[in-house]
Amino acid sequence: MSPRHPSFGLEVKESGTTFYVHLLGDFDLASVFQLEQALDRLRQNPVPRRVVIDLGRLTFLDSAGLRTILKANERGRAEGFEVEVVRPRGPANRVFILTRAGHELNMIDPPELS
Repeated sequence: MSPRHPSFGLEVKESGTTFYVHLLGDFDLASVFQLEQALDRLRQNPVPRRVVIDLGRLTFLDSAGLRTILKANERGRAEGFEVEVVRPRGPANRVFILTRAGHELNMIDPPELS
């Protein structure tokens, strides 16, 4: 199956006890593996206390992407780290509204752009 979109990006950064994952572009079934692979770093010691999944620069999010984010949140609960999800803007946020999945997650608003 070929990807629906030409571009997806993922940036990972660690700072102290926080693990940041920034997603860019379209996050769908074709790009789920990249986030799962990045989150596999959480198996290393020491495990961070907080994981921030930044969706602020997403342009599209499908159910496969949403499912991956929800699984990361469940993993955090099971393994004792906090997961925060930066709310996407525009159409990518619609999935959270329609499914009410945003109520299950610790959603935070993206920082204002200056």
